[in-house]
Amino acid sequence: MMNDKKLLHLAIAALHKYGLENAQLTRLGGASNTNFKVDIDSISYLLRLHTSALHNRVAVWSELAWLSSLQSDTPLVLPEPIVNLIGELVTGVSIDNDPETLCTLMSWVEGKIPPTVNFLTDEQLVKVGSVMAQLHIHSQQFEPPEGFKRHKFDEVHFSGCLEVLYTALSNTELDKNDLNSFKVNANHIITHFARLERKQDNFGVIHGDFHSGNYLVCDEEVYIIDFDRCGFGFYLYDLALALMELEEPQQKIFLQGYETLKPLPADYTNLKQMFLCLAYLDNLGFLVANPEELAFVMKELPFVIAAFCNAVETVL
Repeated sequence: MMNDKKLLHLAIAALHKYGLENAQLTRLGGASNTNFKVDIDSISYLLRLHTSALHNRVAVWSELAWLSSLQSDTPLVLPEPIVNLIGELVTGVSIDNDPETLCTLMSWVEGKIPPTVNFLTDEQLVKVGSVMAQLHIHSQQFEPPEGFKRHKFDEVHFSGCLEVLYTALSNTELDKNDLNSFKVNANHIITHFARLERKQDNFGVIHGDFHSGNYLVCDEEVYIIDFDRCGFGFYLYDLALALMELEEPQQKIFLQGYETLKPLPADYTNLKQMFLCLAYLDNLGFLVANPEELAFVMKELPFVIAAFCNAVETVL
């Protein structure tokens, strides 16, 4: 893991390739990237150092290609990808003969992340729902450029999440019968999911991490940021990720905003529970990789196990 001094030197080296010198750098939080706010000449930017190696150059370029398309084809307020001095969206930097680190620069979007989703007003929830609808409407018409490659939220992805979660929980005091029953139900749901038909109006590039931790609130407006997990998936899965943290009344308000622009599919009611289960699986599979999150995962597990059991009994 790189120390703070090396990360700062990398950030300065990256900015040099954008023609930005003597900028003020402020370290920000970030789960998979090392992020800096860049201030220079009264203009702010977001610099990402892709230090986790989660994505290769093609995947990072593909994320920014979709973001650029959204910028040009929708009225959404989004981070705008910025090319370096040689016209590239992705910049490679290396210091001290270390392996290359990929870097990207985007315009700064003003706003604050809400402490929890409960800090959003009903009007803001409606707006967030409409933002998601605009992403999906654009995705329906989006023609990926040559070389575009992003992660797929498919049965392989969810089976991997299940395996990570099952392996981690096998080393706890959780009742093995409950754990095995959960795995059987999860596999039933993944198998059913794999049979769903993929069509232009239900499947495409999605945000993939749509939750309040990626909302920016500015006055009464709400913007979506952090497209780092974008990939190919069902639009209903994107919806499930957003609905997962909302209570039933909030879900209705969110969906009201969504349906002002894009109607829900006729089979939404039957599919909702299945996609919510997949969202739970993805979330817990991600969290359990961090030992510090194990207690939270164990606390959430009874609810999740019940949700999977209910989905198998009522949907499949």
